Amino acid sequence: MPSISDGLFAGRAGIQSHGTAISVLADNISNSNTTGFKATRADFADLLSGSIGGGASSGVTVGSGSSVLSTTTIFNQGTFENTGRNLDVAINGDGFFIVEDALGSSYYTRAGNFKVDADGNLLNQNGYSVMGFPVGGAGGLQSLNVNTVNTNDVSTSEVTVTGNLDATAAIVAPPATRSPTNGAATTTFAGLANVGGEDIFSTFVDVFDSLGGSHTITTFYFKTANNQYTVRSYVDGSDIDQATSPNATDGLPYQVHGTVLQFNTDGTLLSATDEAGFANPVTIDWSGGATDGSINLDFSNFSQFAIPSSPSSISQDGTGGGQVVSFSIAEDGTVFAQLNNGQTTTIGTLALARFSNPEGLARTSGSLYRETITSGEPVVGLPTTGQFGALSPQSLELSTSDLASDFIKLISLQRGFQGSSRIIGNIDELLNEVVNLL
Repeated sequence: MPSISDGLFAGRAGIQSHGTAISVLADNISNSNTTGFKATRADFADLLSGSIGGGASSGVTVGSGSSVLSTTTIFNQGTFENTGRNLDVAINGDGFFIVEDALGSSYYTRAGNFKVDADGNLLNQNGYSVMGFPVGGAGGLQSLNVNTVNTNDVSTSEVTVTGNLDATAAIVAPPATRSPTNGAATTTFAGLANVGGEDIFSTFVDVFDSLGGSHTITTFYFKTANNQYTVRSYVDGSDIDQATSPNATDGLPYQVHGTVLQFNTDGTLLSATDEAGFANPVTIDWSGGATDGSINLDFSNFSQFAIPSSPSSISQDGTGGGQVVSFSIAEDGTVFAQLNNGQTTTIGTLALARFSNPEGLARTSGSLYRETITSGEPVVGLPTTGQFGALSPQSLELSTSDLASDFIKLISLQRGFQGSSRIIGNIDELLNEVVNLL
């Protein structure tokens, strides 16, 4: 049957449970500036020792103190700090970054303060590899390396020019140029600048061969009839392998493509027809040992209105042989590398993991979590897809520890700890009175 001495054990249990809760609170406070930290809560429960007067249903149940049955990590969204650093990224919504240690063990974190080692490997602050889906990878998760430039993107395969061609321009006859179909024609001009006169509209774009070499394709737009433009693209003869194309001459233009754009009377494009002897994609026999280039020249987005000819956009998909000079991460997790040749290439995409019960994750040091049976298996996906959150580039998620709330809780826990201590002291005095009765 319970007695007054059971109060000693209740006091002891109170000291232990409140001491544990204070430790949890102290951990929250000490991590108030830890990136991606999620605050933890101590969950109290009561203890029972027995009952007075028989069964618990008919007698008076007496407790024997309290205990901390578990600690719960509260996965609330943290606020963001804009850092301006390209390798800092925060998750706005559900998901965890996936990192892997040297032994291949996977961990999960909300801390996106990444770094790069001397070999270009993308790492977290523990030195673990950040996992994602590299461009050209096997389809599964792999470590990301920001110095890896996809070789499939080095050479140019697509050039797109968009703009307007002046419907009021004068009708002219394009000059003869050396090309695969009219290589015997005599040129009477010194270089590309003299292909057309002052009133001839032209655009240019730098493209890349398989070795990363840069070549300039200059395109001239000749109005050859009403509602019709003849479009011819050239490179300098020095860019062509003259062993296989003897008609190419250094310093003289070499035509690589020709097309006729036919417009409707409302200014929209009716058709684009390749000139005789030319095909699209264009095959260009580059000099310098590079593989023959295959480039699709797309002029299908041109219009013809009575305003001056001008391009609205010019793009090409090659990256060349540049070196990586900086990095950036987009909201959808795409990791880009900026090259010293002015081009941008895609390295890969950061992966995120979701759990059916994130509170079941086991916390480890270094702002990391491990999968457990309680958490369930990770579901891996891409940012902004399904239920995965978007990324906030150049930002970090701050700790969810609330100092004001924590110190208020600390006062309450301190009172509970002191009260439990006082119980032991008071019962000791009462027992001493009983001893004095003898």
